[in-house]
Amino acid sequence: MAPFETLNLGRGVGDDPDAVRTNRARALAALGRSPDDHVEAAQVHGAAAATVDRRHRGATIPAVDILISADPAVVLAMHGADCVPLLLLDPVRGAVAAVHAGWRGAASDAAGAAVRAMARACGTEPAALLAAIGPAIGPCCYEVDGPVFDRFHAWPWRDEVFHATGPGRWQFDLWQAIRRQLLAAGLRDGAVATVGLCTACHSALFYSHRRDRRTGRTAGLIAPLVRG
Repeated sequence: MAPFETLNLGRGVGDDPDAVRTNRARALAALGRSPDDHVEAAQVHGAAAATVDRRHRGATIPAVDILISADPAVVLAMHGADCVPLLLLDPVRGAVAAVHAGWRGAASDAAGAAVRAMARACGTEPAALLAAIGPAIGPCCYEVDGPVFDRFHAWPWRDEVFHATGPGRWQFDLWQAIRRQLLAAGLRDGAVATVGLCTACHSALFYSHRRDRRTGRTAGLIAPLVRG
C-alpha cells in the first residue's frame, strides 16, 4: 500500500511489519543470505559505533549509527530515505562497516569515527580501506539553514560543500562532506566511490523523506569477507 509498495525495508515508518519482514527476506535472499543474519543500528543521528558478530544476528543495536564486523555470519544494514548509507571494506582483514550519516552525522564526523573504530576493533589501516557513498539526497535538492551551516564552522573545507542560495540558506553537498572526512581519516582518494544518485530526484528508484515526508526506507547492506 502506498507509499510503501516498492520494497520498503524500514521499520517504524507506518508500514505493515509482516510486509517489512517479507521485503527484508527478499533483499537478503538476493545476496544469498538469511533474514536471521541481519544486524541493524538504531540510527540516532550520531557517531557512536558498535562491533558486532554472530551473537547479534537479528538484533537492532541501540544508540549507534556505525556497525563494524569481521564475522561473515552477519550482514550489516543501514536504512535511510535521504541520509548517506556509507559502506566500508577492509580487503586485507575482511572487516566491514556500515554507517548512517545525515547532516548531524556528518557534523559529528561519523565517517571518520567509523574509520577510527575499525582501526581499534579490527586493526584496519585506513589507507587499505575501500568506501562506497550510496544514494542520498544530492546538493541539487538539499537546502539547509544557518544552524546547520554553523555546525560545520570548524571544517576547513566548509565553503567547498556549502553554497549560498539566499539569505540564511545554503545548498549542502553531503556526498562531498562525507568524502572529505574519509580522506581526512586516511583513505586514499581513489578508494572512495560515490554513487551520485540523488534520492529526492529519482522518485522511481528511491524513497525520500524530504520529497515525500511519509515514506519507506531503502538499505545499504554489507557483509564481512569469508576468508579461505
